[in-house]
Amino acid sequence: MLAWPTQSHAQTEAGDTVEISPVLVSVLRTDDRLARLPFAVSVIEGRDLASGAAGVFIEEALHGLAGVRVQNRYNPAVGERISIRGFGARAQFGVRGVKILVDGMPATLPDGQSTLDHLDVGSLRRVEALRGPGAAFYGNGAGGVLLFRNAPPFGGPYRQETTVAAGSHGLLRLQATASGTAGRAAYRASVARNRFDGFRDNPTDGGEDPYSQSTRTTANAALTIPAGGGILSVRLNGVDLDALNAGSLPASLFDEGSNQAWGFNVARRTRKDVRQAQAGASWRGSAGPLETDVSVYGVRRELDNPIPTSVIDLDRNAAGVRLALSKAWGEGGEGARLDFGGEGEMQDDDRRNFANQGGEPGRRTLDQRERVRALAAFGRLGLPLGGRARLLGAVRMDQVAFRADDRLVAADNPDDSGRRTMTAVSPSLGIHVALGRHGAFASVARSFETPTTTELANRPESAGGLNPGLDPQRGWTFEGGLRGALGERASYDLAAFWTRLSGQLIPFEVASSPGRRFYRNSGRSRVRGAEASVRAALSARLSARASYSYVDARFVDFALGADRFDGNRIPGVAPHRIEAALKATHGAWFAELRAEARGQVPADNANDASAEGFVLLDVRVGSTGVRVGRLQLSPFGGVTNVADVRYASSVVVNAFGGRYFEPGPGRGGYAGLSVGWDRGR
Repeated sequence: MLAWPTQSHAQTEAGDTVEISPVLVSVLRTDDRLARLPFAVSVIEGRDLASGAAGVFIEEALHGLAGVRVQNRYNPAVGERISIRGFGARAQFGVRGVKILVDGMPATLPDGQSTLDHLDVGSLRRVEALRGPGAAFYGNGAGGVLLFRNAPPFGGPYRQETTVAAGSHGLLRLQATASGTAGRAAYRASVARNRFDGFRDNPTDGGEDPYSQSTRTTANAALTIPAGGGILSVRLNGVDLDALNAGSLPASLFDEGSNQAWGFNVARRTRKDVRQAQAGASWRGSAGPLETDVSVYGVRRELDNPIPTSVIDLDRNAAGVRLALSKAWGEGGEGARLDFGGEGEMQDDDRRNFANQGGEPGRRTLDQRERVRALAAFGRLGLPLGGRARLLGAVRMDQVAFRADDRLVAADNPDDSGRRTMTAVSPSLGIHVALGRHGAFASVARSFETPTTTELANRPESAGGLNPGLDPQRGWTFEGGLRGALGERASYDLAAFWTRLSGQLIPFEVASSPGRRFYRNSGRSRVRGAEASVRAALSARLSARASYSYVDARFVDFALGADRFDGNRIPGVAPHRIEAALKATHGAWFAELRAEARGQVPADNANDASAEGFVLLDVRVGSTGVRVGRLQLSPFGGVTNVADVRYASSVVVNAFGGRYFEPGPGRGGYAGLSVGWDRGR
């Protein structure tokens, strides 16, 4: 849901108000009422998120979240690019600039890089988004925050569900889930396997065998049990992904309608093979007068990643611990509240790069151990100001220390070992004023974002160690907005923002290493824009929702040699984006029409190239559950890109040789069936 009315007023006597079903969010790492937050927050859950979806791509789940943009690259080797208000648009793979948690466990590591290979889209039931800086609550890379939650355990003793979906371009999803309760414990376990052949033709075999296949197997499990006067939660997840990387295309091929893979990628057998396992536990309860929330997690990741010029062999270990304490005064969350605590994280990468010889490792070009240690202390105070206003202030102090130990040292290759330490103090202050069924808010917040270990290690001069000239990106954001209800059938959310950035991290490529991304800091930049969303029940069987995002992101002071880019749009960010959905229901059955319109996207610093805007239409149909004996059947299906539009699903910013464009698929479709069986209480 985009913006929910959190109160319903019934006139029993003059001035009487009946309050029902407040919406709680935890994206600020405490349970807060959405209607009283002084920041821009969006929520989508339940049927809006999952009904009728193929359950393969993240964009299916985030459709309609104002300010949140997904460029589905249809290339699991690099992942879907997610950005919030332009933060994250630079990412070549994974997610940058946006902090991500899945069921409370970080998908963002201490250096600020996120991967969502392990996310099981078919299990998602709720997504919360903090649109704008969240560094005061999350630290490094928090230009925005996404909190994904899987479906909760079944409330009865046992439920088994099996899902099969198949579609265009070799799409196939198989999923099995078991969930229920055993005594005082609740559990849920799911295994899913996705296959996608893709539509990027192999130019070396006449298009007989696409060079875009991927297979991914995910597993996740959760156990919740009362313990020590509180609730103990244990979560496990893992992924096994093999995917070919088709690469991007120059305008000459894209404009003629080609969907071929880039020939250099095919010759070098570019791909990604990754294995990852993550485990975490949290306990939430009372310790004397204080509410206590303590959590730990650990990650193991093994990556074999041939890119056009190199073969990257990376083994990663990461772990973290967090302790938060709080004290509340008053009742119903309307009094003062203090939260404080600290956290520590570590990341240990064993990185070896080799020359790419047809997808196999050749001469060793880099061999180093990279370590990251992140320490933080934070505090937050919420204060009521009279009967209508509430003030929320927070501050966080972060220290992120990088260390590289060069193991490739010889007479003609000096020791490039080194250390970098980056620190930041990130305050935020916001106020919310209740105005009957509406609420106004304003806030100011600081953000910072360090380069990731990959970005620090990739140096155009091919040296090892850490790039001494690459610094954190820092910024201040001011925002204000209004949210509330329009009568009894509609709700809305409006926000405007202005961000000033220094040292923005900008990607580029060089002729000697096409397809490999390097980074530099720009001078000063600014991002301003607005977001609007509305949701309405048009009748008992017809509902609609829509969102609009405007982002004007420009360089203010940025020069490379004699070339100045002052006033140019920051590449990778579309100024305009509209998403809308119209849904009709009849009993358990539904049909939904979805639309997405995106404006032109600049592809390079000079704004000489851009991807044209487009409009896409999708249709979803299905049932939320038809009883046949003890079985519950949920058929579903859809048609994607109904009008068969030719479009660039994403752009690769500042790509060498003008290879900016990654094509999206033409008209396609899918159909599936979920079969559930449960044993009640």
